Amino acid sequence: MEMTFWAGGKDFPLTRIARFPKWYPELDEYHIVHTSQGNTERALLDGMKSFNGPEVERGVIASAIDIDESTINDPRAHAIKLTVKHLTDEELAASSAKVTVPQPGDFNYNPADEPYLKRKVTGKEGSTEVIKAKFVIGADGSRSWTRQALGFDFLGDADENDDEAIGGILDCVATSNFPDIHIQSVISKDGRGAGFVPRENGLLRMAAPVATKEEATPEGIIKSLKEIISPYELDVTQVDWCGSFSTRRLIASSSSKYSRVFLVGDALHIHSPRAGIGMNFSIQDERGLTSKQLLAFDKAIPKQSPMGAQFSVEGTSGGLKDNLPFSSTTAIEYEAGLLVAKERAPFVSKQHLAPGILVGRRLPSQTVERHMNGEPISFGKCFPSDGRYRVVVFAGNISEPEQLRRVENLSKVPSLSEYLAQRLDSRGITPQDVFDILIVHSANRDDLEVTDLPPLLLKNSDGFDHVFVDNNQSRIWTLTDAYSKYGINRERGCVVLVRPDRHVTYIGELEDIFELVQLVSSLYVN
Repeated sequence: MEMTFWAGGKDFPLTRIARFPKWYPELDEYHIVHTSQGNTERALLDGMKSFNGPEVERGVIASAIDIDESTINDPRAHAIKLTVKHLTDEELAASSAKVTVPQPGDFNYNPADEPYLKRKVTGKEGSTEVIKAKFVIGADGSRSWTRQALGFDFLGDADENDDEAIGGILDCVATSNFPDIHIQSVISKDGRGAGFVPRENGLLRMAAPVATKEEATPEGIIKSLKEIISPYELDVTQVDWCGSFSTRRLIASSSSKYSRVFLVGDALHIHSPRAGIGMNFSIQDERGLTSKQLLAFDKAIPKQSPMGAQFSVEGTSGGLKDNLPFSSTTAIEYEAGLLVAKERAPFVSKQHLAPGILVGRRLPSQTVERHMNGEPISFGKCFPSDGRYRVVVFAGNISEPEQLRRVENLSKVPSLSEYLAQRLDSRGITPQDVFDILIVHSANRDDLEVTDLPPLLLKNSDGFDHVFVDNNQSRIWTLTDAYSKYGINRERGCVVLVRPDRHVTYIGELEDIFELVQLVSSLYVN
């Protein structure tokens, strides 16, 4: 929920000097959570299972990749031939000998993981297999085989970090009379920086400087931390994991080959774990620009708060506060392109219609009411991750006949265009499988019923979950403010197209429906 900053030295005792919330308005009701990578992987695997998706095959490694350059421009072509090897039990044991697998009693151990971690016998063990694919994603870590197979360099500025001290990290169970042991804390004493991060199930992450990687042992890290938090005491009762880090920033010379083979995560870039945002960025939709922004952020943090003798609480506090929108990943902004209609894209949004909704950025959540029962709700809850685009109709004051007529012109949206419908039908899906329509109007609920809306707008939709209102004139006990926060004209409204990842593709007038149809048709031209 918050962070605190402590400072002390020879001339003054260790004192809390600053506190600030790890929250800003665009996070809405959500907060940043620190949890283990195992929990995140479990959620992804459970999600695949719930959707009857593919399973992860254990003990399979890639050995060759070939791209048919003559067919890379054909979107229907399986232009990639990937050769993989199914390891024998002996080969698998040898390749994973240095891998730490959570055991019963470890905090990362969960019995529910066992079915996922065990390799299923397929009969392919010891054999090779050729897979033909349209696309390949290399998420194979900092020593990425995919990156090397593509011939990409791993470029960086490691030479700039020679003066950077080494940090030791320890996950443990501990007790202390340090007042903020249960709050993420940054501590500076005599120019040395350390910190605490509370985690799940009573686990505590501690970080402290050490002289060498060899000293990044539990004993060395605990000794360093005790020196920094003195006169407060620390008692570590169980060690779950420990490691070391320094600041290295490397990025692949390219993020893709022919836009057919892509690198993501540590295969694409590596950086320090200072802000704890690496996995959060990598799991979300990652592109080259975002990677450069991430490394620039990581490069700025050591200058504001170096681990060594020049550690600055003020610099760390200011840097983390200023970058909270970025480090929470809610401020990622995509460039113009097929999925972002702004300057230099095939279609250009009318950004001035909703200055509080930035094209290319995540749609902020504001409070609205369900029209049918007056329930206040965070609008962000209406965008589940189900793979569909949302056409958000800010219908304005539709108690006025002329405004209602403008909205009626949008009735063409559910059917979109004959061309698009044919394209989707050829794939066995309908427009309703791909697009969902949400309506937010500003009329008085007593002057309008859901049945007054054009029926085609709510075809195959439940008005309860799809029609919302932002009008406080007759209901002072419900304070909605979506239109004003988004900067949308309460009388005329606008239309907004939101991608499945909740980033905004397009903003236009209600009369721009035909341009919107053209835009969404172009998404399925292939």
